[in-house]
Amino acid sequence: MIHYIHLRTSAQATEDPEKVRSALKLFLPPSGQSAKKDTTSVHEIVTTGYYGNQIILMEAELKQNKDCQYVIDRIREYLGPSGISRLSTELENRVDDDCTLYIRFNKQEAYQGKLMTTAKSDSILVRIKIKAYPARPEKAIQIARSLLGVGD
Repeated sequence: MIHYIHLRTSAQATEDPEKVRSALKLFLPPSGQSAKKDTTSVHEIVTTGYYGNQIILMEAELKQNKDCQYVIDRIREYLGPSGISRLSTELENRVDDDCTLYIRFNKQEAYQGKLMTTAKSDSILVRIKIKAYPARPEKAIQIARSLLGVGD
């Protein structure tokens, strides 16, 4: 049902990179619980902002079914019924023509062990590439509802 899940965030110069890593790892299966070794590692790229400030981009990509299911289960668990219901009503706006579901989570809340969706750019971006045959947004939305445990 899922091709892959891509997670991305950044640690600005004013943020503690360790705290941002911790927030990102809230989505990742614990070491030893992943489907394959080293499939859930966080890759980092250090870059420079417009004013010369250091920015660390952090990314992880999960391709194994077990790892993807872990992320979906975390989202369902932490958002709860009301959060999932709200998310399901927004699916038409969150799924693109390539059958990718986009969800942004508040980075500060994730560091505190909570998940809350946000519209802000300073967040943890979760991209879920949905297996939909035929590959149409309508079919991807139907599958996303099923993944989230919501009926049509």
